[in-house]
Amino acid sequence: MNQTQDSSSSQQSTQSINGLQRNATQGASAGGQSNATGPVGQVFPTRNYLSESVRTASISALTQCLADLTTINMQLKTAHWNVKGPNFYQLHELFEDLTAVLEPAIDEVAERISALGGRPPGTVHEVAQTTTVAPFPRDAFDGLALVGALADRMATLDANLAQQIEMADQQGDPDTADLLNEVSREVSKSLWFLEAHLQSAPVGAAGQQ
Repeated sequence: MNQTQDSSSSQQSTQSINGLQRNATQGASAGGQSNATGPVGQVFPTRNYLSESVRTASISALTQCLADLTTINMQLKTAHWNVKGPNFYQLHELFEDLTAVLEPAIDEVAERISALGGRPPGTVHEVAQTTTVAPFPRDAFDGLALVGALADRMATLDANLAQQIEMADQQGDPDTADLLNEVSREVSKSLWFLEAHLQSAPVGAAGQQ
């Protein structure tokens, strides 16, 4: 490859990376719900009955889901390690339990990407470029503050999953839709566990008989 080709390839690579960074930043600043699909790299040939266009769409949705799941899993671990306050032990255990729920889902989503001919992004650099989940606050240590931050980010993941499930259904990929439904149920349950610590009375319940 000559120097001109090398320069062109490097420029294209830089433009691609910059584009991914802009997408991730925009998604996080909008609460993470504006972009429920991620970038697609290589698509390998496969005997899967789905067309390449359907597989590419599903890989994109699954790639986004994988990045968001991985990000929240890392945030849960951060909260597990750093939580302080009178509810330390309870929340320390809760955060660990939620990571145990998400870790099998991460593996299942990654394997589905591979089954469709995609390449699951698993490095920290790739995940950071792709996720729509907002960065975790570095100065949060209080138990309920951590619960609130995690609930916000879990809600982003939950909303993204709803879009991804709808896309997979519309594209005619029932297996991907079914997998994402399973993940969605676990995420919704995890969101409930977090929000239950923040709720005290029903909205509009004050003064009612």
